[in-house]
Amino acid sequence: MRRLIACSLVIACLLAVISVLVGNTTNWAGEWETSWTDGGGRITLQQDGDSVTGEFPLLNSRIEGKILRDRVEGRRIEGERSYSFVLLPGRSGHSFNGHDDALGWWTGRRTTTTSAPGKLGLATPRDAFASFVFCATQARCGLEDYWARAADSVEFDPKTASLPRTGQLRHLQDFFDLIDLTTFRIWEVAKEAPSDDLTIELRQLRSGVVLPLKLHRNVAGEWRVVVPNEPEMLALRKSLLAVFGDKPQTASSFKRLHSARDTLRAFLEGMANWSGRGKKLALSTLDLHEIPEALREIDGPLAAGYLCRALHQIGFVGLQSVPNDPASRDPFVLFEHAEGSIVIAPSGPEPDAPWQFTDGTIRSIPLVYFETASLASAMKPPPGIIPSRPYFKLRESVVEQLPTLRLRVSHFELWQVIGLLLAIPFAFLASRFVARVLSRIIERLTVSIAPLPPWFAIAATVALVVFTLSRLDFPGLMGVPQNVRAVSAPFGGMLFSIAVAAVAWHLVTILCLVLMRAARRSKTSVDDLAGNLLHGSLRAGIIAGCIFAIAHWFSVPASNVLAGIGIGGLGVAFASRETIAHFFGAGVLVADRPFRAGDWIQSSLASGFVESVGIRSTRVRMADNSIVVVPNGSLAAATIVNLGNQRPRTLNLQILVMQGATLEKVERFVEKLRERIGVNPAFHAARTTIGVSGIATNGIQIQCTAVLAVGSDQAEAAARHDFLVEVMDVADKEGIGLGPQLAQIATAPSASAPNP
Repeated sequence: MRRLIACSLVIACLLAVISVLVGNTTNWAGEWETSWTDGGGRITLQQDGDSVTGEFPLLNSRIEGKILRDRVEGRRIEGERSYSFVLLPGRSGHSFNGHDDALGWWTGRRTTTTSAPGKLGLATPRDAFASFVFCATQARCGLEDYWARAADSVEFDPKTASLPRTGQLRHLQDFFDLIDLTTFRIWEVAKEAPSDDLTIELRQLRSGVVLPLKLHRNVAGEWRVVVPNEPEMLALRKSLLAVFGDKPQTASSFKRLHSARDTLRAFLEGMANWSGRGKKLALSTLDLHEIPEALREIDGPLAAGYLCRALHQIGFVGLQSVPNDPASRDPFVLFEHAEGSIVIAPSGPEPDAPWQFTDGTIRSIPLVYFETASLASAMKPPPGIIPSRPYFKLRESVVEQLPTLRLRVSHFELWQVIGLLLAIPFAFLASRFVARVLSRIIERLTVSIAPLPPWFAIAATVALVVFTLSRLDFPGLMGVPQNVRAVSAPFGGMLFSIAVAAVAWHLVTILCLVLMRAARRSKTSVDDLAGNLLHGSLRAGIIAGCIFAIAHWFSVPASNVLAGIGIGGLGVAFASRETIAHFFGAGVLVADRPFRAGDWIQSSLASGFVESVGIRSTRVRMADNSIVVVPNGSLAAATIVNLGNQRPRTLNLQILVMQGATLEKVERFVEKLRERIGVNPAFHAARTTIGVSGIATNGIQIQCTAVLAVGSDQAEAAARHDFLVEVMDVADKEGIGLGPQLAQIATAPSASAPNP
């Protein structure tokens, strides 16, 4: 005990030392995505000993701090202002949490995505306006740092310029919200201006209200968007929001997809936050009803990836060129090509039907992506705005190294064909090896229970091949076209479902046999009847599960399957009502437990030894060694006498004494028979009666009723033979003559004789 306590103390001390050492090894250097009460942004930190410095581009501030034990304390300096902060590392060292006396709570996570924004285009009015719209659009998609880049392309009035950086950015966001209420095209903005000032009119599509937007060229020759002051903003907001009446726009109104612009914005913001909650939002903008339900989990994200990349490749800059009038129901063509178009349209004729990218867009978007893949984006998309997928990484790597593998072979590119030809045989060989090993292990373990069928290894191989390819997301990794998967996936899923059902079928058989063997060896209420009922129920469940799985792969709703089973079940139930009654009869027998396998029963249907109880019928071996198969439904409704598993039997013998029947001889004859029965192990002597039962004209009648202690028909016959021989031997020795014409012997299971 002392040694145990000493070891515990040593281990505790070691763990404490390790925790202290580990707790002080956080490396603060790197880039961090941070969040605070009402915003977020990226910071870059450097660490030199216990000194931590960095930059906060969004708030145009720098960071200076010191590492004090398990935290960093310091100040964030923004121009002439400074704010204190405290940051504590997370347990993994890849996150932190803390607070800033200006931002409130402040959290962050380490990121490996490096930001490499291009230089802002400010040489012309069009460039400046396009840069502002592009940066603000990316910022609203979740890249908060781009608000700082948007701020670099504008000029604030003196009062706004005097505000802290957070106040300037909030004012800028409000201004962009007003711009977003108008509709325009970037190419309509002039590239040249006769003077250093230029005013353009941004018009609201529904009401015709004009938002005047000013641009100014500074002394350095750079154009910037002039942000109105607060009073001007209030007047503009009032006029632009009047069109919405008593249904004002909210920050999340676009998620209802009431216009083409709402749909495009929801898609872009969802894609930018794909790993968070954006996936569902992005997929809601796609009309996927033509894609079978079983394929949407892979084909939906793949189509979204194609669409997002194609949008940035064709030169998309801002949302404001897309109509935002919910009263209009005309489809909007965002891009048109010989291989396909990108179209946003209402998903139905209802007035409030959401707008979505059409199913035609979803079908043709891979071809549009391939055709536009070599285009250089008008503005380079920032890192993180397009979610990364293994398929696109693989394709870009292959195309970069071997461009010739882009050649198309029917619906595939050449590199996809090569990948399929290599991966599928390898998966088959690996699965075949694993299936054989598993089959041999199962066969060795269960050889004494149930032989392994020859189809087991084949079924296991098929199941492993399909499972491996789907588990590794092989179709998504290789970008298998949807029209090919629409055929291959259902049939592959059907093979997988049948193979799994076949494997489960045999394993269930083994399980039930093991349970029944264990039940026979233990004193439990489980017997062959319960085991067989469980076996049949599990097999029925396997068949039902296989049917529903196949229906899922062929996109047949479960409600339709249930309806089909219900209608078909009526016919099957009518045709096989007796079989169903026998099945439920087995359930009644399990619930009531009138007998178990091995018991001797008596009923109007059969009297004998219960050999086995199945789902439909019970097998009873009669006294003459014949087999009677009794339907469970009939047996459950019958009166059953259970004599137990010892099968007690009575022997009734009438002996007629015709010669030499004096009183002394008869008494000695009866006494001798009692002695013989007392030493015979085949009889229960205490339950045997022998005596004179009657006096007739032709002799004296002696009745012998005995209970046999035997457990088989052969033992019963032997005991009967031995006793009759002893009767004749005693009669001969006593000089008594028996009447053969009246001597008879009868044996039968005794309903009145209890188990010994």
